[in-house]
Amino acid sequence: MTGRLRQALRPRRVVLGLVVVVAVVIAAKVLLDNSDELLGAADTLTHLEWGWVAVALVLEVMSYATRGVGQSILLRQAPGVVPDGRGRPGYVVLGAGTLAGDAAAYCLPFGFAASGVVMFRVLRRRSVDPTVAGWMFAVSTLLYLGAMCVLTIGAVEIAGGEDPVPGLQEAALILIVVLGVLGLGFVALRRGPLVGLARRLRIRRRAASVRSARRDAALEAGALPTPGPVGRVLLNLRRRTREHVGVLRTIRVPPALLTAAFAMMLLSWLSDIAVLGIAYESVGSSPPWLGLLLAYCAGQVAAAMPVTPGGLGVVEGSLTLALVAFGSSENTSLAAVLLYRLIAYWMCIPLGALAWLGLRAAVRRRTGTPPVSTAVASDPDSPAVAA
Repeated sequence: MTGRLRQALRPRRVVLGLVVVVAVVIAAKVLLDNSDELLGAADTLTHLEWGWVAVALVLEVMSYATRGVGQSILLRQAPGVVPDGRGRPGYVVLGAGTLAGDAAAYCLPFGFAASGVVMFRVLRRRSVDPTVAGWMFAVSTLLYLGAMCVLTIGAVEIAGGEDPVPGLQEAALILIVVLGVLGLGFVALRRGPLVGLARRLRIRRRAASVRSARRDAALEAGALPTPGPVGRVLLNLRRRTREHVGVLRTIRVPPALLTAAFAMMLLSWLSDIAVLGIAYESVGSSPPWLGLLLAYCAGQVAAAMPVTPGGLGVVEGSLTLALVAFGSSENTSLAAVLLYRLIAYWMCIPLGALAWLGLRAAVRRRTGTPPVSTAVASDPDSPAVAA
């Protein structure tokens, strides 16, 4: 009985329970504060056109599938992804991992970190090198953000003089400049006038690596005094950094494939935007096409603010206000936004949990993972430990 009690009181489970309670409390407060408006929108939602709802569901699935395709394009170029020959993670696995990561992100105020942890574990369980897994998540996230910046700038231009979200274009331009500088810096280190400097730096790094290897060999042979605790930590950190940098140097992504991955991320955003447009059709109305894209981008900016889990309440309010500013009725806009959030937010949480469980079960069936007690004792990276 004591063992069961200890297992039930694991820190992770306690934290997860607290997160669920906080999310429920926030949702209840949002509902109570906007009860009158929600009742009017709920009445509109009782007369849905289910054919359009089905189309919206397909588009949301397509949004995650295209993100998975973009990530698989990047992962295809990484060396040593599958050392045991079981097959590279495809777009279905990566799309399901993205769905599971978004579900975790939607339950936490600072959900981006949780999303990264989920995707990292999905890749590690499929024998992807940890450095490659981190690189893939970082690059795909940058491409995803870059696609949103491009859409935001385009939305401002489409809206013309109508600008209910001042400063949105400037913020997108700043972020796109930062991403561009990072990309140009990466290219400059490989070609152009800085190629000679890069070669000299590589020669120096190789010489330093040789000296470090000789020092490690001398330490193992006892020719040098054994370092203290701090020295051991520094040596271990340097060794790990050298290994990670060595793996990153072997990754080469041709510009054509990088462009293809960016196009997939852009298509993912467009699919999700189409869900919002179809939500209007589902409630028997037409969206304000002139400002739909701009309102959507404003909602995504609100969702990125770590105020509530997944921008709960904040996204609904900002989206509705922006859509009303472009001429849509308040009741219809709120109903369409609630339907959109039901598909893209609330349904994502249980489906993401199912995707996570399905990915774990697939790994166990393929690898023959031993029981929980054996897996915990033998492999710290096993799915049982990460559960």
